[in-house]
Amino acid sequence: MKPPQTTAPPRSATPPFVVRSLFCPPPTRVDEALGREVNERLMAWIPTVGIFAGKHEKLRASDFGRYAMLCHADTDDPDRLLLAAQCFAALFAVDDHYCDDPSLGGSPEKVAEKLSFAITAIDPAYLPAPFDGELLQQQRADPVIRGLLAYMARVAHFCTPSQVARVRQITIAMFVTMAAEGPWRIYGTQPTIAEYLASRQVNSFWPCQVLIDAIDGYEVPANLYARPDVHRISALASLATTLVNDLYSAYKEHLKETGDFKLPYLLAARHNCSLQDAIDKAADIHDAVMQQYVALERQLLSDATPLLKRYLTGLTAWIAGNWEWHKHSARYRI
Repeated sequence: MKPPQTTAPPRSATPPFVVRSLFCPPPTRVDEALGREVNERLMAWIPTVGIFAGKHEKLRASDFGRYAMLCHADTDDPDRLLLAAQCFAALFAVDDHYCDDPSLGGSPEKVAEKLSFAITAIDPAYLPAPFDGELLQQQRADPVIRGLLAYMARVAHFCTPSQVARVRQITIAMFVTMAAEGPWRIYGTQPTIAEYLASRQVNSFWPCQVLIDAIDGYEVPANLYARPDVHRISALASLATTLVNDLYSAYKEHLKETGDFKLPYLLAARHNCSLQDAIDKAADIHDAVMQQYVALERQLLSDATPLLKRYLTGLTAWIAGNWEWHKHSARYRI
């Protein structure tokens, strides 16, 4: 005789926790009119590539234009800020269409395959005929690929070849770590906390932060950007900003049953504690990363060149703007 089947209780629309105040600087610049202008430009661009079909009002409410305005306080040029908003839209589309949103085609079984093909939009594949035409036809059939191609064309417009190469490298690295989520979801496995944090340093906002100098109209030379201490502070910023995302997006993803391996839920399982305690522990980890960031920033600023100071100022502004956006964006409201 089969045991009676039980139905899991529905998950409440009210998050069972509160995200406390984080160790994070306040936003450097809040210009709501500028943010609205950038958002309107983005919403005019979205239909030309086809991402987020049927979800444009939700996309508008996400307010990626405000996100760009908050994170890039060193420019008030709406066209440059549009590049940041396009970066957010193109990369969030990868996450939604390929990973998270079944209504857009998201599937853990297909995510690695789709991300592998998406690399062709970031780093061109130079194929002989007739395979070049076949590739182009396949790319045009996928709205995410069309979005990435259009975004990379804008990157090339504003960036030097060295900056374009940096965007390619860091974005492809993110795709590799994103692919790891598929098996976690399919097999119900959980990474260790250390493994998860290492993955989130790369599966992160780093591909957006890499545009700081280009959007603000200057260039951090490749050898300076790759210097170990500069690389470290960039990585710390990447991890800290992405942990903010884990905190504010955790419950929404949990409702969609895609987020049980996110940091708060990993901590709840590891420590056998409530979600509120796990959220507090995740916030503590964020703050520990930020303490490392602030200490290294202080050390770097002690003898930094004007160019490095400008980059570090931009990086801190990005961290601050990211937290402000996450607190208010409709993307994470239930």
